Amino acid sequence: MLRPSIQILAVMAVLLATFGLVRAAEPAAPAFPNVPDIPVPAGMGYGDYFKNHNPVRIVFGVSDAGSGLKESLTNAAYTIKYLAPRKIPYKIQIVLYGKAVRAASEFSNEYAGYGPLMHALHTKGVEFRVCNNSLAGAGVPASDVYSYMKIIPAGILQLTKKQMQGYAYITNH
Repeated sequence: MLRPSIQILAVMAVLLATFGLVRAAEPAAPAFPNVPDIPVPAGMGYGDYFKNHNPVRIVFGVSDAGSGLKESLTNAAYTIKYLAPRKIPYKIQIVLYGKAVRAASEFSNEYAGYGPLMHALHTKGVEFRVCNNSLAGAGVPASDVYSYMKIIPAGILQLTKKQMQGYAYITNH
């Protein structure tokens, strides 16, 4: 038998939860290197929209290995940080083309800083596609591309394909 003070606290907790005065803690969002957590204030969100319309399909087209790539990787991470704790399914693909293919080389010293975040995104289901045309143009050997990335014939055609499959196209220019 519980002591009366503990019983009172238990009843109060049930009443507060019943009337919505206390929210249950949401599951923790996944962690990503160099992407800080930004809490979503109580009452802010999308209602049940994404729960009723899923999976959320997003394709990022990235042609710049600098700020455009950083912004796209960060946006993908924040998307997952929002959706994953709410158990909302998602399909995210990042298509690297143009100069961005240089960041796909695991031997690139210049873009090595992106490696940990790209790998962390990959472990959370993000697919990476790398343009073969751009690899040839940049002189990056296909054998240098991270093993979890898939080389495709043309980045632009991959973006077109994903849009035709219902993916929202995001670019950061």
